[in-house]
Amino acid sequence: MKKEIDINCDLGEGMPFDQKIMPYLGSCNIACGGHAGDDASMKRTIGLAKKHQVKIGAHPSYPDKDNFGRISLDLDIEILKESLKSQIEKIKSMAIQTKVDLHHIKFHGALYLDSLIDQELALELAFFIKHHYPNQTLYAPFGSCMANAATRTSIPLCHEVFADRRYASGTQLLPRKDPRAILTDIKDIDEQVSLLLEKSSVETTNGGLCKVKADTICIHGDHPRAVEIAKLVATKLAETPNPPS
Repeated sequence: MKKEIDINCDLGEGMPFDQKIMPYLGSCNIACGGHAGDDASMKRTIGLAKKHQVKIGAHPSYPDKDNFGRISLDLDIEILKESLKSQIEKIKSMAIQTKVDLHHIKFHGALYLDSLIDQELALELAFFIKHHYPNQTLYAPFGSCMANAATRTSIPLCHEVFADRRYASGTQLLPRKDPRAILTDIKDIDEQVSLLLEKSSVETTNGGLCKVKADTICIHGDHPRAVEIAKLVATKLAETPNPPS
């Protein structure tokens, strides 16, 4: 049986590619006001996803629109959870109004990266999801603190890998402040996706190979070549007869 791997993308962030990229996706992560997005963008993106039968997810973040949610904030955990609940409830409410289900939660930016390496934060977030959204799937990389916390709290988990980001380790992306963090050459992206699909591995910046599990491949909606990357990944998935587990 062929393993189903979908393509996901962060959308509703004010970028120009949402409509063109949606047909290639299996799921999307919709900004819900923390780092980007407002009622109009959420409604528009949900409608577009429904039209193309794409599963929708909440994409909450640190409440920091000024920095697009890409700077770690030292917030009291209860204040953070209250903000996350407000963000997720917005998108969930709009999904209900549009008669679609909220499928998953994927944290954004600095919060996502912090949760991969901070076990205490990851557990707090996992217990938060377990309490408020027990039926939602969480997107997180294999072997990360967040994935481990999800397993520990019996949260449905979807292992995520990235087409357009360089890896510092099997569970950690290179920080965006590093000029090597974003893959811009289509050849490099092709090679990374091929390695993921053919050998279930990623190459790290020190030249090593790390084994990973892949259920979904992320493309960033703010990447200037996002649509081209989506076409490439869709073609690679179609050409790979049975991606390894």
